[in-house]
Amino acid sequence: KALNFINPDELSMQCILIALNRFLQEKHGSKMAFLDGNPPERLCKPIAAHIESLGGQVVLNSRIQKIELNADKSVKHFVLTNGNIITGDAYVFATPVDILKLLLPEDWKEISYFKKLDKLVGVPVI
Repeated sequence: KALNFINPDELSMQCILIALNRFLQEKHGSKMAFLDGNPPERLCKPIAAHIESLGGQVVLNSRIQKIELNADKSVKHFVLTNGNIITGDAYVFATPVDILKLLLPEDWKEISYFKKLDKLVGVPVI
């Protein structure tokens, strides 16, 4: 949940209590935890640093225009809206589900793994 993005002086405790109540009603609700800081600093930056420490590259603030495929339907490269091409051995595509549905290559739409996206609904908070 995105509660840590809000300054605590501007957040009603009602919001926290509703979230905690919902978590505690879930099967594994007692396993919830909070970050000791904001998500970009405590979650995203360490993940990016780990990827980069293994020789990977993290490209931020870039919009994908198209996912180009090889003949075997694997990813050939990403084409960005600025015309740049991103190639790699593996890709992580962080985007809202509605955008992913629009960018999904036609050859992938009938694959059972990706057909599950049909039932997924985007949530504005994410």
